[in-house]
Amino acid sequence: MSAVETDSRPSLAKTLMKWLLPLLILAAAVFIFQYLKGSKPVASSKPPQQRLWSVQTQPVAFERHQPELVLYGKVESPAASKLTAAVTAYVEKVAVKEGQTVAKGDLLLQLDPRDAELSVRQQEGNLQSIKAQLDALEVQHRADKAALRIEKELYALAEKSVKRFQNLAKRKVSSEDQLDNAKRAYQQQALSLNNREQAIRSYSARKAQLQAELTRASAAHDAAKLDLDRTSVTAPFAGKIASVDVSVGDRVRSGEILTTLYDPSEIQIRSQIPSKDLAQVRASLAAGQQLQAKTQVDGQTVSLTLARLASSVAAGKAGVDALFDLQQGSFAPETGRTLSLTLALAPQDNTIALPPLALYGIDRVYRVQNGALEAVNVERIGNTQTSVGETRVLVRSQALKPDDQVIITQLPNAISGLPVKIAE
Repeated sequence: MSAVETDSRPSLAKTLMKWLLPLLILAAAVFIFQYLKGSKPVASSKPPQQRLWSVQTQPVAFERHQPELVLYGKVESPAASKLTAAVTAYVEKVAVKEGQTVAKGDLLLQLDPRDAELSVRQQEGNLQSIKAQLDALEVQHRADKAALRIEKELYALAEKSVKRFQNLAKRKVSSEDQLDNAKRAYQQQALSLNNREQAIRSYSARKAQLQAELTRASAAHDAAKLDLDRTSVTAPFAGKIASVDVSVGDRVRSGEILTTLYDPSEIQIRSQIPSKDLAQVRASLAAGQQLQAKTQVDGQTVSLTLARLASSVAAGKAGVDALFDLQQGSFAPETGRTLSLTLALAPQDNTIALPPLALYGIDRVYRVQNGALEAVNVERIGNTQTSVGETRVLVRSQALKPDDQVIITQLPNAISGLPVKIAE
């Protein structure tokens, strides 16, 4: 028994060491960690510094400026004609090309005139036929008047014959058949006389009817001649060919467009005035002021004058169209071109000229007050140009005071209260 007990003791000791050693190592590691943590130096705490944004500013100066509006317009001509075919015919000749300058009366196109010539001849035949009917009516009327005297004499003789046979019949000298024949001859002559008188009475009506037909035939003849003349398409005024819509050999119908012609001297530019600027533009026009504008076309400066405002607004548009006339001697651009133009408005007092970067959104700037930003709402009047050609935005605000420092730097996080410093 003693030997068994002696062998079991070392085995128990080994088991205890197997479990206790890892625990001792873990405890030692925790102790060392806590010691190191407690012995590290403590950093002195400093309050965080708020960032100051560096900005550039411009002092507020109220001055008299002339605002400008940048508009976009389209070149057009009110004197533009779309020349159409007067008759259905083949195109025989095209005498012009697109972009060509023509004088008044120049031949533009020639349509085949043969169909129109046939129509003229047909109407001439109708006209001659009615004239012949009028001549025949006059001859018949003269014959009727001459025959009327004879008809009356024959009527009187027939009447006497009836009376004579009636007297003879009373005396039993003639037969009833003779009296009946006399009455029959009398009635036939009365009918013939009545027809002759009716023909004479209806002469005026028949003549008026034929004269009306003659008038219609004459008008149809003139229309046919006009259609024949219009087979030669000529320029109604001096101008430029905008387009040629047919070629030789095409068969065109009446009313089909052949070519378009416009007068370069009547060129105008149509542009839309924004609603917010309409009141100022209308007031200037009502006061008799001439508002000037300029645009660049192919490197040339074109001077314009605002002539008038349109009387109606097209569907889907908020503004009103303005019509600009080219000043005398200005280069005339081609119709259909889209141009950018600058309209100079009437000068405005108490306005502030700022760089475009000073404006946030469409109606807000920031001034520096006590080292922080303060938002100020402004009314945008328009743009203007400096003496060196730099663009400035014109604004007006009662909240701004002279020499207020307005920032002219664009900050992505600009907001009232944001700390800033003015750059030297």
